[in-house]
Amino acid sequence: MAKKKEQQTRTKLEEINDSLSGIEQKFEQHKNLIYTIVAAILIIAFGFWAFYNFSYKKEKERAQMEIAKADELYKNSQQMLQGMAADSSVVAQATALQDSALKAYEAVAKEYGNNIVFKNGVGNLAKLNVAQIYYEKGKYADAQKYLEDYSPKGETVGPLSQVLLGDCYVNQDKFDNAVKAYDNAVDLAKESFWDCLTWREVVLLLLALASLAGIIYFAKKNGDPKVRRWALICFAIIFLGSACYFIYRVINQDRFENRAIIPYALQKKATVLDAQQKYDEEIKIYEEIEAKYYGPGSMSMQIERAKAKSGK
Repeated sequence: MAKKKEQQTRTKLEEINDSLSGIEQKFEQHKNLIYTIVAAILIIAFGFWAFYNFSYKKEKERAQMEIAKADELYKNSQQMLQGMAADSSVVAQATALQDSALKAYEAVAKEYGNNIVFKNGVGNLAKLNVAQIYYEKGKYADAQKYLEDYSPKGETVGPLSQVLLGDCYVNQDKFDNAVKAYDNAVDLAKESFWDCLTWREVVLLLLALASLAGIIYFAKKNGDPKVRRWALICFAIIFLGSACYFIYRVINQDRFENRAIIPYALQKKATVLDAQQKYDEEIKIYEEIEAKYYGPGSMSMQIERAKAKSGK
């Protein structure tokens, strides 16, 4: 018995040695490729580290400083205008500050607006600020140009940027474009289905899909009937549980709606429809605002006025 156990132990050791020898042989055969892959990974990692610390980080700080300077100039101009609007000398100083802020914002927008790294950050913000100042100056075409190049971001700023774009169109009598911009503002003020999904819903969905794949696999697999049956039962339980819980979470998801911006944008759209003499569409907008946002009777005056214009 002792000899037999010794032989079995030696056999296992020999198998381990053979497997290790096989690994060593494979390593020797492919060591140049392995070294190349490891070196490439290290070079790429070092490249990202060097780019972040010696280029991106410093450039981002510089861009943020430029934006901060422009913000300060614009803030001071607004305070002066609000404080002493009747004094012509103060108005002139405030206008000069506003022009300086505009130039600073434009410089940032020009330098970073099309930069692949910064265009959705400081470059994007600068475009919106430039558009805002141009609108205040009554230069609606210039404001429109920057807003059309702007990528709407945020649950509040994004929709409001599209409202501002719609106002630019209205001031240029581009009513159809204005309606589209206001519609876009309403859409941005609502969370989509995908915006509401958290990592929990994603995990549940993946678990349901994986268990469904398991059910399909064992349903087609030939083998021990008991193993197949238990596997199918287990996968079915996992699938039903994860799928039902996923559906429950999606149905009960509290979706975000900016209930201040949506009716604001809808009222602007209704005003444009009135200018286009599309009174039936205007009435529907006011009825929607009344039903969903402001309550019964809140839009009765606007509805009656639109009905009177339409001849109803």
